[in-house]
Amino acid sequence: MPDGREIAVRSDDVPRWQDKGWLQWDQVYTVIYNSQGENREVLRIDLDLWRGQGWSDNIADMQTTLFADDGSRAAVWNDYVEDSLAGGLHLTEAEAQTLLYGADGTEMTVWNAEVEAYLTQGFYRTPEEAHTVIYSPDGAEMTVWRAEAEAYLAQGWSETPPARSTADPNRPMVALTFDDGPGPYTDKILNCLEKYGAKATFYVVGNRLGTYSKQLKREAETGMEIGCHSWSHTQLTTLNASAAANDIKRTNDRVNELTGIRPATVRPPYGSHNAAIRSAAGAPFILWSVDTLDWKTRNADSTYNAVMNSVKDGDIILMHDIHSATADAVERIVPALIERGFQLVTVSEMGSARKGGLTAGSAYSSIRP
Repeated sequence: MPDGREIAVRSDDVPRWQDKGWLQWDQVYTVIYNSQGENREVLRIDLDLWRGQGWSDNIADMQTTLFADDGSRAAVWNDYVEDSLAGGLHLTEAEAQTLLYGADGTEMTVWNAEVEAYLTQGFYRTPEEAHTVIYSPDGAEMTVWRAEAEAYLAQGWSETPPARSTADPNRPMVALTFDDGPGPYTDKILNCLEKYGAKATFYVVGNRLGTYSKQLKREAETGMEIGCHSWSHTQLTTLNASAAANDIKRTNDRVNELTGIRPATVRPPYGSHNAAIRSAAGAPFILWSVDTLDWKTRNADSTYNAVMNSVKDGDIILMHDIHSATADAVERIVPALIERGFQLVTVSEMGSARKGGLTAGSAYSSIRP
């Protein structure tokens, strides 16, 4: 009976007893649950009493669905929800997910546990991180999605601001440039430049940067300009335009990785270049107006005389920082040029002072007033 009285009857007599008001077990009793996960069997007629004490015959009333960072779900007894939240579960699916941004502006919602994997695949936590600031040769600044940056870099834009020259455009100036390094004599040259407050441009070879990374970093830290001289001193005109551009990019990427600076100019090995390669590289190509032939003579006096006997305002002077005799010559050349009234600036500084900036795809052997 609904009040819990029981009677045993034969199965064929069940209909007759049901007609008298007797019920089967599951019509009289039910299982109830509390918020701690306990359960018991009670009479259905007593349900309201038990509900008043916080029990329910609907197990879902006593549980809360929580979400894990990997997307799995767990039904937790209500009394243990706070502990489960403290243990890393979440009340909502949205809390277990993170919105990430692709380099091209796409958005993707992933489970929190997947975030690190997506970050290594080129996604970012914020739209700001998925953007980068790039600079035109004349100093204009623009924020673009990172995926768009390569196209702008190929058109002569840069990830680093163009050099702002502090040089006086009305006074004579020259740019000392050093190829084929870094090398064992780079520090000696840097010591001299620092001593006299002079600047220079170092056209580095990519496959030397691992061995001489300290020298490269010192070039950057002392305010020298770092330019690209190819990955392995390959004559760029022996490559097609795409391969030449990739060679330059590989070197620039390595410089950027080590210093946070991306070279803005290129010195083609052997001075060999053509319009297709310059266009594909998307950077100014820097040649020279004074060739010291230091690589050939390996003589400090010859290098010194090659500079001092012919130097003029706006010259770009070619030397190599991998030769001991060149380092010796620089210790004489730098103070001698300063004594003559020359400002010793980087290539980009001279381009800024004299031309308002250098043009991608163009080649310069000097930068005259």
